[in-house]
Amino acid sequence: MKRLDFQVDIPSGKALAKALEHALPEAESQWGRMSAPQMLHHVADFGDLYFGEIKVNALTRLAARLLGPFFLRSLTTKNPLGETPRDLPTMPAIDASNKQMAEWESGMERVRFMLKRVEELNTEKQHHPLYGVMYTSDFKSLVLHHAAHHFHQFGWI
Repeated sequence: MKRLDFQVDIPSGKALAKALEHALPEAESQWGRMSAPQMLHHVADFGDLYFGEIKVNALTRLAARLLGPFFLRSLTTKNPLGETPRDLPTMPAIDASNKQMAEWESGMERVRFMLKRVEELNTEKQHHPLYGVMYTSDFKSLVLHHAAHHFHQFGWI
């Protein structure tokens, strides 16, 4: 297991939680097809996936273990506030764009809980259901990078 070398600044969980204070359900997306409520559920689902609460099949795990290191190394050089690729394919398990009526308040609650949970991680290593064992600091950075990317999508940061 090798540490990811993030070469960009990633907002903290506290900074992202603060950004939620001014978020509005009618916020318009700068790209993509999700509404703001759908995006909240997508970000929360992403956290659930990382914490192993969304199961992935063996083929997806195998592909992630083989291709993940290349993807992750590329991601560590991309600023989540404008440089991260847009409209990448999303795993069906975390694709919220097909949820017609995503509920705003429950999405806000889920994202706040995920951010708190990530901030409270204090082990050296964490098991990732796709990439295997990784350093907790990298695990946290990936979750926060993803959330920041989508918060930027709606102009919240």
